Amino acid sequence: MHFVKRSFFLAAVFCFIGIGSAKAEVFFIEDQVNRFSISFPDLWIRINNQKPDDELTIAGPGEPDFAMCRVRVREDRRFLIYPRKFADSIQKVAYSRDFWNKYLGEYDDVMVDNFREPTGLGRGFGSYTEATYTTAEGTIMRKRGLMFASLYHDKAYIVDCSAEESLYEKWRPAFLSIVKSVDFEKVVHELPSGNYRNFMADPPVVINGGPKKVDVYRY
Repeated sequence: MHFVKRSFFLAAVFCFIGIGSAKAEVFFIEDQVNRFSISFPDLWIRINNQKPDDELTIAGPGEPDFAMCRVRVREDRRFLIYPRKFADSIQKVAYSRDFWNKYLGEYDDVMVDNFREPTGLGRGFGSYTEATYTTAEGTIMRKRGLMFASLYHDKAYIVDCSAEESLYEKWRPAFLSIVKSVDFEKVVHELPSGNYRNFMADPPVVINGGPKKVDVYRY
């Protein structure tokens, strides 16, 4: 395999007033190459990826529902030169309505039901859409789904969850729970100077200035 993943069970404990507690199991998966992690209920199963950029595909219980989520990862190094403070502006340029119009081009008879920006996915800035469409491959059916896209450092992450159209509302809470569990490995520091002292605030050092300032450097 071209990447390393590890998975294990986490015990999630839910407390009920006057009843005590009950346990539920969830899977936690970490993709160390693509630097993301995700959790999902243990009743869900991993299935084969279908697209070249699919890194994880999972299916919910109940085959007739066709509930599934997938994480897609695409390299995008176009904006690495820009400081982190411009991340929200970059999102509006690269991962907004035009992005979703192209993304949904994989399907037929698409109807966009909702669109929002900016939204958060993991540590990145992103956008969100809900759409109804007809699948173009495999079992042809009418589906509805929610999709989040987020750019973080040099990768675009897309989480795409869908179900048979008439059953979408039943699965929507589970989809959102899975999306909220997504996180990225921290590779970008919030401050320009990282964990060092704020050298950007130091007074300028004048080189060969004399009576006339020639050049200024900050160390």
